[in-house]
Amino acid sequence: MSPLGVLISFGLACWSTIFLGFRKRWIRRDDIFEYAMVQLLNGCESEHVAIIAGGEYLSDEELLEVISKQMDKTNCVVEMDKWRLAFLLCIGASGDSDKNKINRLQEIYADFDYPEDMASCSIYSQDGIDPLVAMSQVTERLMERFLLNRP
Repeated sequence: MSPLGVLISFGLACWSTIFLGFRKRWIRRDDIFEYAMVQLLNGCESEHVAIIAGGEYLSDEELLEVISKQMDKTNCVVEMDKWRLAFLLCIGASGDSDKNKINRLQEIYADFDYPEDMASCSIYSQDGIDPLVAMSQVTERLMERFLLNRP
């Protein structure tokens, strides 16, 4: 499953998440169109979502502009942490070797600008914690934050 698929399956995807994912190149235009179509099929009646769903003709900048009109005021740090959770879950669920998982984990650590709570995930960490164990701990804390403490 893709990171976007993880976010959708947990109910964490929203237009702010889509906006950030596209700007960071974590999702493609087709992912956005598909997300918009699902929203419409589920009863969304927003004109902006309809424009997005049929927005193949829009430039990337125009597409982001329409998406931004559909977004609520959100905290970018929260959206980044949702994506981080999705990527970590994908690494954990992959059938890759531990070496490949650790390599991918290092990429995620760098891509997200070295978050403090992932310091033990680094292969250069001096704390003696296995990076995959540290990844599981970070994933667990993010899961608790986003999924277990919902109203």
